[in-house]
This record gives sequence, C-alpha cells and structure tokens, in this order.
Amino acid sequence: MKSPQPDCKACTEAKQSERPFGISKCRNTKPGELTHIDVWGKYDIASINGHQYFVLMIDNVTRHITVKFLKTKDQAAQKVKDYLTYLKTHKKPPRSI
Repeated sequence: MKSPQPDCKACTEAKQSERPFGISKCRNTKPGELTHIDVWGKYDIASINGHQYFVLMIDNVTRHITVKFLKTKDQAAQKVKDYLTYLKTHKKPPRSI
C-alpha cells in the first residue's frame, strides 16, 4: 500500500545503496611519498598525562601508523613538521600529505 505523502529526504537516502569500491590500483611506489594525516579530539576525559587530542599519520604504501598525543590542538602543526623532518632524514622524501 502506498502512503499518500512521498518519502522524506532521509527515508529516500536510507534506501539507496552503493556497490563497494574496489581495491585502489593507484598507489605510490615509495614509502613516505603520500601520508594521510588526521587530528582527533577533544576527548572529555584526559589521559594520565593530560592529553586530550592525538594526530594520526598513515603512510600510503606501507600502511605504517604513527600516533602522536597532544595536550592542546595547536601542537598538531609541530608534530606534523617533526614527522616530515623524520621522513626527510630517513631518505623518504614526502611529496604530498
């Protein structure tokens, strides 16, 4: 039985489906060339050391994960700079983030 009113926008979107994306064939070939970076927080409860944020850095090729904990969000820029310096000194020059 059809309802007299059309479905709301949320109902229509909930009924839509999307096929899963395939495995990406385009990957950088050298470690350090592409890094995915995300800042997480602010958490309601601080850690033992008073950290309420963290920055997550993932290398696109190796999937190596680096996590740096932050007490304030403004520390994120320096942590990213430190990570990029680390890559340069270990002969993994970054090309994009």
